[in-house]
Amino acid sequence: MAKKKIFIWLGSAFAVSLAYLFIAAKPITSEFTLQKEWSINLDDKNPPNDEVAANSDNLIPFFIGNHYGYIAPNGTLMAKKSIQNNQLISITPKIVSVWNPIPDTLTIESAVPDQTITIKDPMGYPYLVDDRIFLIGKDQDSVALINNGGNTEWSYAVGSPITALDCRADRLLIGTLDGTIYLLSLKGELLFTFQPGGSRLSVIAGGALSSDGNYIAVISGIDRQRFILLEKASQTYKVLHHQFLDSDFRRPVLVQFVQNNQYVLFEGKTNALVFDIHKRKIHEVPLNAPLLAIETIAQSNLVFMLTGKDLQKQLIVLRLPDRKLITAPFVSRESFIYTAGNHIILGSDSVIASYLVGK
Repeated sequence: MAKKKIFIWLGSAFAVSLAYLFIAAKPITSEFTLQKEWSINLDDKNPPNDEVAANSDNLIPFFIGNHYGYIAPNGTLMAKKSIQNNQLISITPKIVSVWNPIPDTLTIESAVPDQTITIKDPMGYPYLVDDRIFLIGKDQDSVALINNGGNTEWSYAVGSPITALDCRADRLLIGTLDGTIYLLSLKGELLFTFQPGGSRLSVIAGGALSSDGNYIAVISGIDRQRFILLEKASQTYKVLHHQFLDSDFRRPVLVQFVQNNQYVLFEGKTNALVFDIHKRKIHEVPLNAPLLAIETIAQSNLVFMLTGKDLQKQLIVLRLPDRKLITAPFVSRESFIYTAGNHIILGSDSVIASYLVGK
């Protein structure tokens, strides 16, 4: 569960391989443009700007190589730090934590370091969402909410190791190895539980909540694997749609609600699958490699997808439900994508750049 890298970590010969994307204001199609606004090189010796850091909002978090930190929306480097090879990190636009594999103390820092929270003898590791701090138990079969004093507000134990987590709409969705989903309030109350079943092996491979909390999307089971969409009905949730899939993943599967919860996008065997909730229709977008990351722009029907295997990667820009605007292959060791407002931020090795998305 604990991941050393949390956004979308890949990249390296990126700047050259995707150079044609970054010509200022040059249309890639008649309806889509990328205009470069700024770039920074983390290898430069310029120190972070503390004065800007103290007053900036909407920070852009990054973790690439052994560097992590924050960038202001105008491209000013506000914080840059390093981690050791054996350390783990969780970072959001508001808080960050770096820890050893078996920590005796956890420290959570605010993005602009004016507040530090210390958790002694944590017996687990952090799961950070915006400014919320959850603690996953050392056996991965419990979750706790930690307050700003570093104390446990509540703890909830599940019957099997946690395999999927999502937090939004003041709810926490948990999926487990034994094929159960749990929906908790942020007070630790159990709101709903469900076991999809229908497969030889029960496991929750992926799960997501809609931003309004009205839908739950789940990828469950092995032999055969299923996609299940649940809709809120009064005080419970009921199955709105389900179907068996060609995939049979033995790993976490990306699943996400997009375009104001109109669609659910998730990874298929050799494609990205886009389910239209209102029409109950699924669209297929062929992929040449596993889906590594999904990023969206609010109030837009654009989706940015990162795919790849080993050093071979692709950046795909999709206009929902299934129209590819860009398929850009590149060779990459480590990189990431991140969206902020109407910008996409692309990182590779030591270089991070922001591009204005136009239509």
